[in-house]
Formats: sequence, structure tokens, C-alpha cells
Amino acid sequence: METSSNNNEPNVYYPITIIKNNSSNSQLPLPLPPSSQSQSQKSSSIKLAISKDERLGYLNIPKGLIELLKINDFTIEKILEYGPSKIAEILVIDNYVAQIIFNETNNKKY
Repeated sequence: METSSNNNEPNVYYPITIIKNNSSNSQLPLPLPPSSQSQSQKSSSIKLAISKDERLGYLNIPKGLIELLKINDFTIEKILEYGPSKIAEILVIDNYVAQIIFNETNNKKY
């Protein structure tokens, strides 16, 4: 895959690993890459908070849409607050798909 760069720096691709955390502790320590650490930071790590609304899994919509909502940090409250138009805009999906998400969320009792 070729990409162009205006600053004459080589394009570097870094792999991403997705880790599913099923424990009650939703913070995972992620060490910094060696090239970006200073001498004093070598033993430190970054904590990544994973806070996804588990209630999204109870919606009667395809799993792919549920994952899209989770990746974009949607919650039941945000879906109801934003409405279909803003959901479609944020997720870059068709309005009728956003309307389905909104209707399904609005019909559930939480």
C-alpha cells in the first residue's frame, strides 16, 4: 500500500493489537514503545480505560452496528440525546440505519 507524504519522511506502519478484557478491572497497562520513552519513563506505562456501554449488546441490531457504536463511545443515553441525524453524521452511515438504531434504543426500557 503506497501513500504519499509531503514532508519526505518514510511512511511507517505500526500494527495494532486489540485486546478483549473480560475482567472487572477495565484498565490495561500498555507499555510505551522503546523509541518514544525517555530514560526516566522506561518503567512507566500508559493506562487505557475501556468504558463501553454493555447495554448496547441488548439492542436488536446487527453486531457490526453494535461494535461501531462501542468504538465511537456511544452509550444508550448518547443515542437518545443525539437522535438519528447526529448519529448518522457521527458514524457516517445512512439516515435510515441511524433511525433503526435510534428506534430500537428508544423502544427498550432501561
